[in-house]
Formats: sequence, C-alpha cells, structure tokens
Amino acid sequence: MIIVCVLRADNLVITYLCCSCLFSADSHWHCMMPPERRKSGRHRSSIDRLSNLPKNVINSILMRLPLQDALMTSILSKKWRNDIQDLVLKFSEWNRYRLPPSFFACSQLRHLTLQNCVICPPPAFKGFDMLNSLNLCDVTISSKLLESLISCSPLLEKLVLKISDTADHLQINAPNLRSFDFTGCIKYISLRSVPLLSKLSLPHQKSIEESEKCDFDKFFQLLSALEHLYLANGSDQFLVTTAAEIPRRLSSPLNYLKRFNITLRGLADFFVALCLIQSSPYIQDIEMEVYCLRYYILEKLEASNEVDEVLASFSDVTLNHLRTVQLGGVEGIKVELQLIKLLLTKSPMLVRMLIDPSRGDNYDARRDKIIAATTIQRASSKANVVVSDAYEDYRDMTP
Repeated sequence: MIIVCVLRADNLVITYLCCSCLFSADSHWHCMMPPERRKSGRHRSSIDRLSNLPKNVINSILMRLPLQDALMTSILSKKWRNDIQDLVLKFSEWNRYRLPPSFFACSQLRHLTLQNCVICPPPAFKGFDMLNSLNLCDVTISSKLLESLISCSPLLEKLVLKISDTADHLQINAPNLRSFDFTGCIKYISLRSVPLLSKLSLPHQKSIEESEKCDFDKFFQLLSALEHLYLANGSDQFLVTTAAEIPRRLSSPLNYLKRFNITLRGLADFFVALCLIQSSPYIQDIEMEVYCLRYYILEKLEASNEVDEVLASFSDVTLNHLRTVQLGGVEGIKVELQLIKLLLTKSPMLVRMLIDPSRGDNYDARRDKIIAATTIQRASSKANVVVSDAYEDYRDMTP
C-alpha cells in the first residue's frame, strides 16, 4: 500500500492517495453502525461487501478522508495497518502537524517521507522493523528520539535529513545504512556504526561557533566502504578547525572511493580536498566548486607556502583511475593552478577536464592564467581539456 498526502495550511485534506492493496473495511463498517444493526447484520450475512469493492472505488473513498480519519483506520483495521509500505506526508510549514499514536502502529513501513510535522512516538514504540528508507525534512524531533528512530530500524539503507534549525549532537547507528544525505546546520555528527555506508553527503550549514570538532583521520577510518563523498559548503566546520589539523594523507586509504565532490571556501577546504584525493587510489571522478572566496582569503591562499609543501607530497602518487575532473568558480590563484597541473600530470587515464572560471573583474586575465596552466605536458594523451568562456559557450584547450 502506498499513501501520499499533501496538505494545505487551511484545511488538512489528502490530495492524493494510491492503495496498491485492499484493506479490510469490515471492522471499520461495523464500528460505525449502531450496536443493534451490527448484531443483526452478523446473522443476515458474513460477506465483507466493502472489501470486495473495486480498487478504484475504495481509493476514491479514501482520497476524500481527512488525514486524521485516514490514519485512524489503522486502528480499526489491523490488516490495512500491516499492509502500508510506502508513506509520504507533507504538511504546511506554518502549521506543523503532530503525528497521532496510530501512525506509529504502521509496522510494515518500508519507505517513509515526512515534512513539516512533529514526531513524538509513544513510549511503547519500538521502531519500524521493515523500514528501508527514511526522508525527514524540517520535522520537529529531539536528537535523542531521532537517534532512537534510526537505531530501531535495523534494515534502514537510505537516510535523508534536511534540517533548517540548528541541530544538536547526532549519533548514527545503522549497520545496514548505505546512503546518508544531510543538509542543514548541526553541531556534531558521529558515524559510529555504518560499515556499509557507500554514499555520504555532508552538509550545507551556517557558521556555528560552538560546533565540536571531530578527529579528521578517525572520522574517515569508520567509512571504509565509502564510494561517493560530497562535502558541501560548511562541512569543514565540524571536521576541522584549521588547515594545520589536516593530515597529508589518511592513515587508512579510502580504497572504494570513486566519486568526490567538494565546495571550496578557504585554505582548509583545499587541504581537505588534497588529503582525500591523495588517500583515494581508485578515484574516478572529481568535482570542485570554489564558492565566493573573499579577497583577503585569496591573498592568504596566494601567499601560502603550505600549498607547495602539500603538493610536493604527491611526488609518489599516481591517480591511475581518474577519468573526469570538473572545476567551477576558479579564480586563477596559485593553489588552483597548481592543482590543475597536478591533476594533469598525475592522471594517465584522464579523459576530460572541464574548467569554469569565475565571472567578475579581470576575467580575461584570470582566464589566461588558467589556460596557461593547462599547457603543461599531460600524463594522458587522450585528456580533453575545456575552459569555458563567458563570451562563448566553451573553448577546447586540447593540443
């Protein structure tokens, strides 16, 4: 059974409901009848007329039920409650709906999406044993209850959390989790037991001065199965404090990492990127976006000698599996140009590199610097290097 609900602020009405299997309406029907009619009805016939209605008729009836009534049928019909597998509930952001206790009796849920609601399980709630994917967007729930909901769903493979308010500590304990996508503002995330996690996205957040920092090297030691890593703007706030805390290479290589995306805001982010690239011998695709670097940061990057030292540590590194590179918002400063040269000289299987210079003042001069950096002798004779042009669509810089 699949239920999708989209609700307006002024009236809680289900606008779409699709049931892939019938529910036993017999108990619901009898409960609504007066006692004397229920009694006589049993003697006249034991036929369940409602459940034998065509599916489209039952669906049409359920589509017209208010949400509260639709959820209450889970109390009246045990068969219907055990058959719900896919459920999407989206409420108005101005009137967050408190989920009733009957919601937590849907024990057969496999895919659950909740938006703009209050989640407060009853004390007897022991989790969703069959839950495979969980998507929570701007819900009201304590960190403790969220941790419990995740840990009490032993089959959970996909987790999406989109939190607009500042979240507290969050410890993820999900032995079958394979994909975790976090968007929001959080003080600290601990991935303690995620041995199968292959896709990780962390997070887009505002500045949090009280954020706790984790051990950068230890954080990635627990992610041995990681294949796709996306570090969005602000993810370094709980990973590292300064560039000096970032090792040149992780103590345990990320042998399964194939795709790496990162937003670069400063020197620490560049060093994070270099460390992870150097620690990922089977990396295939790299995508980096330089995000609104201020002039004082640019000057600091330009004058930094640490960049030369870190890049020198790549002397014994060959990126034998790297095939595509995409660099966006490139300012044309030293660290970026050195990174471009590094990737071109260390990637014998490189097929394509796309570079998009940032727009603004001195665009032509900055773009010329980038083009000059691409003229270095490349490890791959098949590498197609494209530098985008603000005045043209693209310009191919392949020799």
